[in-house]
Amino acid sequence: MTAAVRRGYFASMTPDLPAAHRTLGQALRDTATRWPERDALLSEQRCLSWAQLDAEVDQLAGLLHSLGVKKGDVVGGVITKRPEVVTTFLACARIGAMYAPVNFKLHMDRVRFQFDNAKIRCVVTEASFDKVLKPLMRFLSDPSKVVYVGELGRHGTTQYSQLSAHSDPGVETSPEEPCYLNYTSGTTGEPKGALTSHFNILYQALTAFDGDTGLTPDGFEGMGFSTPDVFLGMFSVFAHPHELFHRSLVCGGAFVIVDSLNPRIIARAIEGFSVTWMMAVPSFYEMLLDHMQAGGEKLSSLRVLESGGAFVSAETLRKMEEAFGASFMPVWGSTETTGVAVAMRPDRPRKPGTTGTPISGYEVKVVDSHGRDCKPGETGEMLVRGPAVISQYLNNPEETVALFVAGWYHTRDLVTRGEDGFIQFVGRRSDMLKIGGIRVYPLEIERVIKDHPQVRDVVVVRAEERVRGEIARAVISTVPGSDLTVRSVQSYCRDRLAIYKVPRIVEFWDEVPKLPNGKLNRRAVVDVPVNAKRDDRE
Repeated sequence: MTAAVRRGYFASMTPDLPAAHRTLGQALRDTATRWPERDALLSEQRCLSWAQLDAEVDQLAGLLHSLGVKKGDVVGGVITKRPEVVTTFLACARIGAMYAPVNFKLHMDRVRFQFDNAKIRCVVTEASFDKVLKPLMRFLSDPSKVVYVGELGRHGTTQYSQLSAHSDPGVETSPEEPCYLNYTSGTTGEPKGALTSHFNILYQALTAFDGDTGLTPDGFEGMGFSTPDVFLGMFSVFAHPHELFHRSLVCGGAFVIVDSLNPRIIARAIEGFSVTWMMAVPSFYEMLLDHMQAGGEKLSSLRVLESGGAFVSAETLRKMEEAFGASFMPVWGSTETTGVAVAMRPDRPRKPGTTGTPISGYEVKVVDSHGRDCKPGETGEMLVRGPAVISQYLNNPEETVALFVAGWYHTRDLVTRGEDGFIQFVGRRSDMLKIGGIRVYPLEIERVIKDHPQVRDVVVVRAEERVRGEIARAVISTVPGSDLTVRSVQSYCRDRLAIYKVPRIVEFWDEVPKLPNGKLNRRAVVDVPVNAKRDDRE
């Protein structure tokens, strides 16, 4: 489907947002022209107004262009979460290149795959990543294209500080051109590079705003974000870096960059910069709550706690809102949807325990294994479409054809949708268990166990028994002083679940592994051999 056909196709189904028909470079220039002195990027390292950010992006675009980075090239980001992530992303967009965040915590084989698949020939990095870069130097034959932020490292000859000698090279770009290449986690195969355009990002950013803001049409139901909001995104720098700034970019608001998951440091940033809206996984909010209750900052500036990446129970929602004095908003989004597509707004009718309903600009349907629409309450795969949804993976026609069908993105997420339209996440299709021939979804078991007051985190995965075949294995971390036992967990589950869903194996770990973005790392649990007697508390 060509870009022109896509625009016409979606125009008939979703609202047209004129402010999305720009490039990121144009959006930045427009915001800097209209509100030059307003705060844009806030961090402990340095702060920039919109005019200053625009000027630095111009200079960096000129530097990259002088190094031979041209339209369509891919620039890798092997870098910590710092202001230069934002300037590099926007500088690439300004010259028609694509920014590709690199997950330097992956196994080197996965990192090599990304460099090879994306044809990364230029990186913006820091000297502390020299060990990571060493096995990648066969892709980086020109040392001038290894750009170091801060001190010069061993593998390159260019420093970010050289940008001051450069200016905007004036490369023409268009909204439909790709500017961002984000690789999915690839837990079921090789990572997939999602080709994301300027238009995808700007349309997605605008879906956060209601019609009364003037940024979207009258009656548009976004997420309630507004210009006065000071935004703090807590996801890792290589997960969704555009979400650090894209909402603020279109409205001239401020956003905060902090490279830490330490609750004390984050609380200090919230207080210092008067953060009003933040995005994190539920487990991080629990850590932040522990810090507050231990005598930390009160965080009175917060008004919305956006929570994605994991299920949020009704009890958790109630507890968080009561403790923080802010609204808690469960959301769902993905790399392919360019951000949040489903949300449960706190100022609209809610159904705690669900993820919410589609926000304006996105359509959702639930289908069975034959592609037929599910009835309300039936479990099926969630399909999503809309102008912000990407249309292809880089150099991967097989997965593109399999997951993008007639405008619909097949998420591989299993959900139910009620008569009222609220969507409840059931689990990943690949995580489903088959116990005694019956489908069992790990999330259902996890929700029950997580509600126990002595449980901190829990992951349920499949295991095998010679007689029974597939069974449920629960890996649990408990709160300090817990007296939970295997039998007490199983008894607790038997009172709340069908008998075949009760975990046959229960292990107690000090910590359930987490990904850099704070999500529970199911794959890391699966990779550890079963040990039914394991109890790290002993």
